[in-house]
Amino acid sequence: MKKGLNNFFIVEIILLILLLFNSFVFKISNTNEIALILVPFLILFIVLCGFRKEHYRNKKDVLLNLLIYLLMYYFITYILGFLTGFLKTAYSLSPINIIKNTFPVILLILVSELLRYEIFTRPSFDKLCKVLGFLIFVLIDINAMVHLYDVTTALGLVKMICLVIFPSITKNILLIYLTMKVGYTNCIFYRLITEISTFLLPIFPDFGEYISVLLETVFPILILLNLNNKFGYFELRKIKTSRYNKRKLLLYSVITFSLLVIVMLSSGFFKYQALAIGSNSMKPKISKGDVIIVERVKKNEISNIKKGDILVYTHDKRLIVHRVIKTLNLEKETVFITKGDNNNAKDSWFVKKEDITGIVKLRIKYAGMPTIALYELLNK
Repeated sequence: MKKGLNNFFIVEIILLILLLFNSFVFKISNTNEIALILVPFLILFIVLCGFRKEHYRNKKDVLLNLLIYLLMYYFITYILGFLTGFLKTAYSLSPINIIKNTFPVILLILVSELLRYEIFTRPSFDKLCKVLGFLIFVLIDINAMVHLYDVTTALGLVKMICLVIFPSITKNILLIYLTMKVGYTNCIFYRLITEISTFLLPIFPDFGEYISVLLETVFPILILLNLNNKFGYFELRKIKTSRYNKRKLLLYSVITFSLLVIVMLSSGFFKYQALAIGSNSMKPKISKGDVIIVERVKKNEISNIKKGDILVYTHDKRLIVHRVIKTLNLEKETVFITKGDNNNAKDSWFVKKEDITGIVKLRIKYAGMPTIALYELLNK
């Protein structure tokens, strides 16, 4: 066994040096290539120590809790996105491109988590092996992102530390904890949800890179602390399938559906869009704090807009929700005159077709009040 441990340790050292060298010299950041670098080492570890199947009592419990934490995280961050705004994805959402973008990431996740399982589930291995293992996984994250930063400059190095290394440290602490407690399946699930979403979601809350990194750094630690408190509870009773009752499944389904609705209505990629109202210019029809559902209007549908419709359009970089009171033809172009129902005078500008977002189709009373109140508090 001592010989096997020594061989394992040597393989770890070689992998660590290779990743470290790549970070500063080769700078290979292609996800496929990083995964292919790791595959021979995974095979070596399995040959040296064998591969044990997962036999963890609390695996399903932890998986269910991870699902709840992730759903709540996305739900809360997308709600806050109504304050900060949203960024559209830079990736194509066509099925072919989704497959092309996600396959290398999925491959790297699978190889990495099996490698983590081999390193951190051997009780006979000393702490040095596990410290080296931790450094290996931080370096894997650095290798995937190193091409984005010039680490030869002070600014580039600081950005690398803040934006890559700090989140990687907390993420890997959580994943190592999960691996040692419940095996690799939960780690793969967690990473698929958090890392593949980049290529699947049409929009993301625009928190800025440093707030986003702060959330990414703190979130894994919060999950770890919460799970650590729950493990005592898990151990005290048998796992029963009946715990996953219809009420819980319904609750998780509602949370998931709500999150999907928020993404769809906020993205601007779909026919309908949700907006919170920040003024009383359309009172009593629409009041401050209401949420409106807007049907987006294509350029060839502008002619269908008629007097009495409530338009959503842009003027002076502001989004305005006012009613059409008159339609005019100016120089062979259709323009609209609008007015807020609660305003004394009509608007002093013409609304052109390129300014129009859509027509209000539905009002949800008071639904936007928390968003508006928080926005006003932050902008005092």
